[in-house]
Amino acid sequence: MKKKVLVCYASRYGSTMEIAEAIAEELEKKGVSTEVSRVEDIRIIEGFDAVVLGSPLYMGKMMTEAREFVHKFRGPLNRMPLFVFVAGYTFRERLAEYLKSGEDAVDAIRLYVNPEDTGYFAGRVDPDRVSSPDRAILIMGGVHPGDFRDWDRINKWADQIGEKILPG
Repeated sequence: MKKKVLVCYASRYGSTMEIAEAIAEELEKKGVSTEVSRVEDIRIIEGFDAVVLGSPLYMGKMMTEAREFVHKFRGPLNRMPLFVFVAGYTFRERLAEYLKSGEDAVDAIRLYVNPEDTGYFAGRVDPDRVSSPDRAILIMGGVHPGDFRDWDRINKWADQIGEKILPG
């Protein structure tokens, strides 16, 4: 029987959504059935064999919507494999201190769930697509625009998820 995976995400400007879609596409190539959805649109998660949850990091935290999703579905999420990824500007450099900040953000949901694996991916920064307050934060932080996503790293992580949930 074909495995079915929910790939869900919180995303403010679309970069994390695109990562979630790429993960789903890679899982589909391995023969896994996927459904991709914003976390706030999900009403039930029963019927899935695993869940992949993604969120960008803002000010060192996963988006509220992602944290609320985990809290709401913590029961079922503890009965199936859960894989979590976070996306952020700092992950463009694979420095221990930046990866630690990602771990710290994921620790906030570990109060409720125990992810089997976590992925830390750089995102995309497009000042023309963000709100005025977020643009001001980017400028104050010296953030440079660009698409820093490493699609090979993302696809490799998705392949590892497929290997963990597919039999034999």
